[in-house]
Amino acid sequence: MSKGPIDHQTPEMRQLRLQETIYPFGVGAIVDIKSESFIGMDTSTWNEKTCRPLPCRPLERELGVLQLREPPTAGDFSRNSDFAIPYRRFPKWRFCQDCSLMSNRVHHQKGASTNGCSRCAGPMVPMRFIAVCASGGHIQDIGWRRWSHFEAANDEQRQCRDYEHLELRTTPGAGESLRSLRVMCRSCGISRHLGSLGRNESLHEEGHMCRGLQPWEPQDTPKDCASELRVIQRGSTSVYQAETTSAIDIPEVASATTKLREQVLHNDMFKGVFGQKEGPLLEYAVPVIAAQTGAPEHMVRRLLTTDPTADSAQLETNLHSGEWAAFDRVLAGDEEVKNPDFDVDRSDYPDEPGVLPALADLVSDVGLVHRLREVRALRGFRRYEQEHFTRVDLGTIDGLKWYPAIEQFGEGIFLRFDEDIMRAWEDEPAVQRRIQHWTDRGANLTNRRLVVSDLRPRYVLLHTLAHLLMRRLEFQSGYSASSLSERVYASCDGPDPQSGLLIYTSSGDAQGTLGGLVRLGEARYFSRLLLGAVEDADRCSNNPVCAESSGQGMNSLNLAACHACSLVSETSCERSNIYLDRKLLVGDDSLPGFFRDVLAEARANIGG
Repeated sequence: MSKGPIDHQTPEMRQLRLQETIYPFGVGAIVDIKSESFIGMDTSTWNEKTCRPLPCRPLERELGVLQLREPPTAGDFSRNSDFAIPYRRFPKWRFCQDCSLMSNRVHHQKGASTNGCSRCAGPMVPMRFIAVCASGGHIQDIGWRRWSHFEAANDEQRQCRDYEHLELRTTPGAGESLRSLRVMCRSCGISRHLGSLGRNESLHEEGHMCRGLQPWEPQDTPKDCASELRVIQRGSTSVYQAETTSAIDIPEVASATTKLREQVLHNDMFKGVFGQKEGPLLEYAVPVIAAQTGAPEHMVRRLLTTDPTADSAQLETNLHSGEWAAFDRVLAGDEEVKNPDFDVDRSDYPDEPGVLPALADLVSDVGLVHRLREVRALRGFRRYEQEHFTRVDLGTIDGLKWYPAIEQFGEGIFLRFDEDIMRAWEDEPAVQRRIQHWTDRGANLTNRRLVVSDLRPRYVLLHTLAHLLMRRLEFQSGYSASSLSERVYASCDGPDPQSGLLIYTSSGDAQGTLGGLVRLGEARYFSRLLLGAVEDADRCSNNPVCAESSGQGMNSLNLAACHACSLVSETSCERSNIYLDRKLLVGDDSLPGFFRDVLAEARANIGG
């Protein structure tokens, strides 16, 4: 159990689960504990000596850090602050539920901080609204003293400097909108309702400026920040998006794609034109580099214009390549790839009788993952429309030497699909026309983090199937839907194309899991499970609206996929429940579904 947060003005222990210190309550995140609200401070304030090293060489290499370290943990009754993670009270401005007094001061009793009101000792509650920088990742309290006196009507109100008697009052009979809440100054009598805060540009319009800081940084030295302030509700998802990267701890297995990537990165001509985004020299160099290394041109172009150690999509691709190579070797019978934390066997699927021939042709291998170790690192966070994430150490001069991380142990089922059948299907003209929806949407997205570069039909297909399988497994494996996770392997780069997926569950318990998931990978269970997931893709309680949708979900990045049929818990999905389309699985009169022959054969057997 990790201890935290600490009210840094007067250390006081509170508890969080270890996993929560990475996500969702990591560095820069707001956590509510009872009626109090805190924000996680950066790793430069942590006691590094109490953060034990957490080795995972593939993840360390891709992230470019010397070490991964686990957040400090302490016993339930420990009061040793060396084993605590520092959090700061935020927002500072609170109001009393009993007498309505507003205050940004923390009061003390007998040397300890208290969340009680200084006037009546009633419970204090954090203010609902805060100010977030539009693109710089900064966050701060709203200046309620200045805000409440902005509409001063006379000299007494304009010259009022007694800001210690602000109150948050409710106007009787004004309904439940923000206009029913008023900030009132008892000294000068001025009063202003919160209705204007419904427009998130209101602070900028009234001249409030971003201080360029996080709440725990020294507030007397503001930094230059040209971004506008936005009014956000404290619990909004736009306040904090964690930037995490995970990897399955596997033996060092260099995939063919990784080797090819290294050849490109070390090519002399590549080094000469690296970083250029356009120009005649670049157009000349790309085909030459491709010819010298054997890499496809689109791979060369991406590596030329992207820093592979900083781009999330590239990190994921690199890590997945190594994992795919490890699964490939262990399913081929290479026992040397196994270790105590990567225990994988080949299932008896499809050798057992009763498996539909059409299904056996599509799924070439099923792996029983008896035990795996997943390591998840927190690299930083984003706020609002921030493009480049803020590092967990806020970008100190010394440079980051480690990331906070946690390890989780679990089990899973690995599926590998026939590459020739997959490639032939995704080259169908109708399938290519279907995937054009995401190409068009991606070109217009302002949030570039949502864009999947070089999106192929196989990714949408495998991603949707993973969701349908997780929804099925919830009822048969004994695990809740939120405890299941996916990893989609759908890269077409290089000599070892990927077409597979891993459904797994993991927890912080070092003893791992109980086998309820891996057992379902056996042929006697798995063929019915997979067939059931395919049948689920053919129906939805929201049809025909869902099936005929031209775009739904976040930024319309789903087609035939909604909460009734395909969406899963946000913690289970690697893409925030976007890039889903169950029509690619089953098809219709104008679209050949990948599993169309499976459905036809299953229904023919029932009819016979």
